[in-house]
Amino acid sequence: MVSMTFVKFALPSDPTLLYPWAVGAKPSALAILRKQKVMLKRLIVVLGLVLLPVCAVAGEPLCKRLGGSDAVSAVVKSFLTKMRKDDADKLGRFWLYRGDDGVAREEQLIVDFVQSATGCGRLYVGRSMSAAHKGMGLSAADWKRTAELLRTTMTEFSVPADLQDEVLGLVATTRGDIVECEAETFGCK
Repeated sequence: MVSMTFVKFALPSDPTLLYPWAVGAKPSALAILRKQKVMLKRLIVVLGLVLLPVCAVAGEPLCKRLGGSDAVSAVVKSFLTKMRKDDADKLGRFWLYRGDDGVAREEQLIVDFVQSATGCGRLYVGRSMSAAHKGMGLSAADWKRTAELLRTTMTEFSVPADLQDEVLGLVATTRGDIVECEAETFGCK
Protein backbone atom coordinates (compact mmCIF):
# COMPACT_ATOMS: atom_id res chain seq x y z
CA MET A 1 0.00 0.00 0.00
CA VAL A 2 1.46 3.36 -1.00
CA SER A 3 0.21 6.49 0.66
CA MET A 4 0.92 9.96 -0.66
CA THR A 5 0.82 13.23 1.19
CA PHE A 6 0.41 16.50 -0.68
CA VAL A 7 1.07 19.88 0.87
CA LYS A 8 -0.99 22.84 -0.33
CA PHE A 9 0.90 26.00 -1.19
CA ALA A 10 -0.67 29.33 -2.06
CA LEU A 11 0.99 32.45 -3.41
CA PRO A 12 0.07 35.77 -1.77
CA SER A 13 -2.83 37.55 -3.45
CA ASP A 14 -1.03 40.91 -3.16
CA PRO A 15 1.58 41.15 -5.96
CA THR A 16 3.55 43.78 -4.02
CA LEU A 17 4.56 41.06 -1.57
CA LEU A 18 6.26 39.22 -4.41
CA TYR A 19 7.39 42.23 -6.43
CA PRO A 20 7.83 45.34 -4.27
CA TRP A 21 8.70 47.44 -7.32
CA ALA A 22 5.15 46.91 -8.58
CA VAL A 23 4.07 49.92 -6.47
CA GLY A 24 6.30 52.29 -8.41
CA ALA A 25 9.67 52.16 -6.63
CA LYS A 26 12.66 51.42 -8.86
CA PRO A 27 14.54 48.43 -7.45
CA SER A 28 18.29 48.19 -7.64
CA ALA A 29 19.87 45.41 -9.69
CA LEU A 30 21.02 43.80 -6.45
CA ALA A 31 17.48 43.88 -5.02
CA ILE A 32 16.13 42.25 -8.18
CA LEU A 33 18.76 39.50 -8.00
CA ARG A 34 18.00 38.87 -4.33
CA LYS A 35 14.29 38.68 -5.04
CA GLN A 36 14.87 36.34 -7.99
CA LYS A 37 17.05 34.13 -5.80
CA VAL A 38 14.33 33.98 -3.14
CA MET A 39 11.67 33.28 -5.77
CA LEU A 40 13.81 30.55 -7.33
CA LYS A 41 14.21 28.89 -3.94
CA ARG A 42 10.46 29.08 -3.38
CA LEU A 43 9.82 27.64 -6.85
CA ILE A 44 12.17 24.74 -6.15
CA VAL A 45 10.38 24.02 -2.87
CA VAL A 46 6.96 24.23 -4.53
CA LEU A 47 8.04 21.95 -7.39
CA GLY A 48 9.51 19.53 -4.88
CA LEU A 49 6.25 19.44 -2.96
CA VAL A 50 4.08 19.15 -6.06
CA LEU A 51 6.15 16.90 -8.33
CA LEU A 52 7.79 14.72 -5.72
CA PRO A 53 5.11 13.89 -3.17
CA VAL A 54 6.22 12.19 -0.04
CA CYS A 55 5.61 8.48 -0.57
CA ALA A 56 5.60 6.02 2.27
CA VAL A 57 5.10 2.33 1.90
CA ALA A 58 2.83 1.09 4.64
CA GLY A 59 3.83 -2.08 6.39
CA GLU A 60 6.65 -4.48 5.77
CA PRO A 61 8.96 -4.79 2.76
CA LEU A 62 7.73 -6.94 -0.12
CA CYS A 63 10.37 -9.57 0.69
CA LYS A 64 8.94 -10.12 4.15
CA ARG A 65 5.35 -10.17 2.86
CA LEU A 66 6.42 -12.88 0.40
CA GLY A 67 7.74 -15.02 3.25
CA GLY A 68 11.34 -13.83 3.55
CA SER A 69 14.51 -14.36 1.57
CA ASP A 70 14.31 -18.17 1.62
CA ALA A 71 10.79 -18.11 0.15
CA VAL A 72 11.82 -15.58 -2.51
CA SER A 73 14.83 -17.74 -3.38
CA ALA A 74 12.67 -20.88 -3.68
CA VAL A 75 10.17 -19.14 -6.00
CA VAL A 76 12.93 -17.69 -8.18
CA LYS A 77 14.72 -21.05 -8.50
CA SER A 78 11.49 -22.86 -9.40
CA PHE A 79 10.65 -20.12 -11.92
CA LEU A 80 14.10 -20.41 -13.53
CA THR A 81 13.71 -24.18 -13.77
CA LYS A 82 10.44 -23.64 -15.66
CA MET A 83 12.15 -21.22 -18.02
CA ARG A 84 15.04 -23.64 -18.67
CA LYS A 85 12.59 -26.49 -19.38
CA ASP A 86 10.43 -24.36 -21.67
CA ASP A 87 10.25 -25.33 -25.35
CA ALA A 88 13.50 -24.84 -27.27
CA ASP A 89 11.73 -22.46 -29.68
CA LYS A 90 10.48 -20.35 -26.75
CA LEU A 91 12.42 -19.43 -23.60
CA GLY A 92 14.27 -22.75 -23.38
CA ARG A 93 16.45 -21.58 -26.28
CA PHE A 94 18.54 -19.46 -23.92
CA TRP A 95 19.75 -22.49 -21.96
CA LEU A 96 20.30 -25.01 -24.75
CA TYR A 97 24.10 -24.89 -24.74
CA ARG A 98 24.86 -23.61 -21.25
CA GLY A 99 27.10 -25.40 -18.82
CA ASP A 100 25.98 -26.23 -15.28
CA ASP A 101 28.41 -23.73 -13.74
CA GLY A 102 27.16 -20.87 -15.91
CA VAL A 103 23.54 -21.74 -15.16
CA ALA A 104 24.26 -21.87 -11.40
CA ARG A 105 26.04 -18.49 -11.51
CA GLU A 106 23.19 -16.91 -13.47
CA GLU A 107 20.64 -18.38 -11.06
CA GLN A 108 22.48 -16.88 -8.08
CA LEU A 109 22.68 -13.47 -9.77
CA ILE A 110 18.94 -13.55 -10.48
CA VAL A 111 18.17 -14.59 -6.88
CA ASP A 112 20.38 -11.72 -5.65
CA PHE A 113 18.66 -9.27 -8.00
CA VAL A 114 15.14 -10.26 -6.96
CA GLN A 115 16.01 -10.31 -3.26
CA SER A 116 17.60 -6.88 -3.57
CA ALA A 117 14.62 -5.47 -5.50
CA THR A 118 12.07 -6.83 -3.01
CA GLY A 119 13.88 -5.52 0.06
CA CYS A 120 15.47 -8.70 1.41
CA GLY A 121 18.69 -6.86 2.17
CA ARG A 122 20.70 -8.72 -0.49
CA LEU A 123 23.33 -6.86 -2.49
CA TYR A 124 23.12 -7.36 -6.26
CA VAL A 125 26.54 -7.00 -7.90
CA GLY A 126 25.64 -8.11 -11.43
CA ARG A 127 25.39 -6.03 -14.56
CA SER A 128 22.53 -3.67 -15.31
CA MET A 129 19.44 -5.23 -16.86
CA SER A 130 20.13 -3.53 -20.20
CA ALA A 131 23.75 -4.73 -20.30
CA ALA A 132 22.83 -8.27 -19.20
CA HIS A 133 20.15 -8.68 -21.88
CA LYS A 134 21.65 -6.68 -24.76
CA GLY A 135 21.74 -8.66 -27.98
CA MET A 136 19.60 -11.54 -26.70
CA GLY A 137 16.78 -10.57 -29.04
CA LEU A 138 14.06 -10.73 -26.41
CA SER A 139 10.65 -9.93 -27.88
CA ALA A 140 7.30 -8.91 -26.43
CA ALA A 141 6.23 -12.56 -26.79
CA ASP A 142 9.27 -13.65 -24.74
CA TRP A 143 8.33 -11.09 -22.08
CA LYS A 144 4.71 -12.26 -22.00
CA ARG A 145 5.78 -15.92 -21.69
CA THR A 146 8.17 -15.02 -18.86
CA ALA A 147 5.40 -13.20 -16.98
CA GLU A 148 3.07 -16.20 -17.45
CA LEU A 149 5.68 -18.61 -16.05
CA LEU A 150 6.36 -16.29 -13.12
CA ARG A 151 2.66 -16.02 -12.27
CA THR A 152 2.27 -19.81 -12.58
CA THR A 153 5.20 -20.34 -10.23
CA MET A 154 3.89 -17.87 -7.66
CA THR A 155 0.47 -19.55 -7.81
CA GLU A 156 2.09 -22.93 -7.14
CA PHE A 157 3.74 -21.40 -4.07
CA SER A 158 0.35 -20.00 -2.91
CA VAL A 159 1.43 -16.37 -3.23
CA PRO A 160 -1.72 -14.23 -2.83
CA ALA A 161 -2.98 -12.54 -6.01
CA ASP A 162 -2.33 -9.01 -4.72
CA LEU A 163 1.33 -9.86 -3.99
CA GLN A 164 1.62 -11.55 -7.40
CA ASP A 165 0.42 -8.31 -8.99
CA GLU A 166 2.92 -6.32 -6.94
CA VAL A 167 5.80 -8.61 -7.96
CA LEU A 168 4.78 -8.49 -11.64
CA GLY A 169 4.51 -4.70 -11.38
CA LEU A 170 8.03 -4.56 -9.96
CA VAL A 171 9.31 -6.86 -12.71
CA ALA A 172 7.54 -4.71 -15.33
CA THR A 173 9.79 -1.78 -14.42
CA THR A 174 12.67 -3.64 -16.11
CA ARG A 175 10.82 -4.33 -19.38
CA GLY A 176 12.28 -1.34 -21.22
CA ASP A 177 15.81 -2.54 -20.44
CA ILE A 178 15.16 -6.13 -21.52
CA VAL A 179 12.74 -6.27 -24.47
CA GLU A 180 14.45 -5.42 -27.77
CA CYS A 181 11.47 -5.63 -30.13
CA GLU A 182 7.69 -5.68 -29.90
CA ALA A 183 7.33 -8.81 -32.05
CA GLU A 184 4.57 -11.24 -31.13
CA THR A 185 6.88 -14.11 -32.08
CA PHE A 186 9.57 -15.60 -29.90
CA GLY A 187 12.81 -13.73 -30.50
CA CYS A 188 13.56 -10.67 -32.60
CA LYS A 189 14.34 -11.56 -36.20
